[in-house]
Amino acid sequence: MKIFFRVLLPILISALGTKTVCAQKKLKDVPLLTISDFRAPVPRNARFPIYFKYRIYYKIDTVIEKSNNKYQVFVKTKIEPRPEESYWDTERVHMKDVSQMLMHEQGHFYLAYICGSNIEKTMSAFNFTVNWKEEVRKKFFELLSSERESNTRYDEETAHGLRLKQQTKWNKWMQEELGE
Repeated sequence: MKIFFRVLLPILISALGTKTVCAQKKLKDVPLLTISDFRAPVPRNARFPIYFKYRIYYKIDTVIEKSNNKYQVFVKTKIEPRPEESYWDTERVHMKDVSQMLMHEQGHFYLAYICGSNIEKTMSAFNFTVNWKEEVRKKFFELLSSERESNTRYDEETAHGLRLKQQTKWNKWMQEELGE
């Protein structure tokens, strides 16, 4: 039995670990936002009438030591909405625009889930060194930076949900990315 754990198990794990496997987040996995998800008081000089805050976390799921001190690391991401940091200015958002604005903010949530899937995929395909813990942390923040760029581009191209044609284009892209 000892030989199994010392010799065969690492070989088996290495062989299995050569394929990149991660859970692709789907559209149905993303909770739908409602106005009640925006609980923070509106800041005095808020630039925008609506702000949705979330955080993306990761945890190490599996680490596989490959040959030549190379490591394959699988992470799981978690996207956590932050209602206590999200606000909705009911004085600046007219009732007729509520569904359109919710749809736009939902897009930010979709982008977070897309980012989470991309982080999981990218990490599992990357070869890390013996310093894998620090390298994973750095890679995570690097990938998170590209997520922020996507959100900025999303807001600019859609004018925060006001350009309906662009919003529709983004919605379609996000649905395709989330496998629907």
